[in-house]
Amino acid sequence: MTYRAINNIVKSILERLEITTIPIKVDEVAKHRGVAVVPYQFENEISGILIVESGGSTIGYNCNESLVRQRFTIAHELGHYELHKDLNPVFYDKSFKVMFRASGTKGEEANRDLEREANAFAAALLMPEDFVKREIVDKEFDLDNEDSIRKLAKNFNVSTSAMYYRMANLGIIQI
Repeated sequence: MTYRAINNIVKSILERLEITTIPIKVDEVAKHRGVAVVPYQFENEISGILIVESGGSTIGYNCNESLVRQRFTIAHELGHYELHKDLNPVFYDKSFKVMFRASGTKGEEANRDLEREANAFAAALLMPEDFVKREIVDKEFDLDNEDSIRKLAKNFNVSTSAMYYRMANLGIIQI
């Protein structure tokens, strides 16, 4: 799936939910999409998990990670839900399927594509293109100044590196 298509899916979700302000309340977006969000103390460097069941889906996120990381994980897993819930990559107990994000693991090329798409969804949800551009203009951010990028990241409640990558992917800056 293209990044443009993913951005359009996110834009449609935000419009349907009438979300116009930042930071995006990602847990509320998940709830409105029919996905419960619960904290969990994961081991083995797992950031989050998506469990898709016929009676309802759940995102579990690692509550030991930073708040910005938790938000990105929830958005990432919601990306799997919105984009990949019908792909059945891994089954447990044959009653539900699990898609996970674990730092440091490398899967097949297809799995990497799914992870890239979920990351793109998370970035588009937490830092919607129109919202980023509006914020830059409204607040008159100096994009050559690192402090401005940090402040922009803080406004969106994301990490500075996530903001840099998002702005680069949108063609606003070059890194």
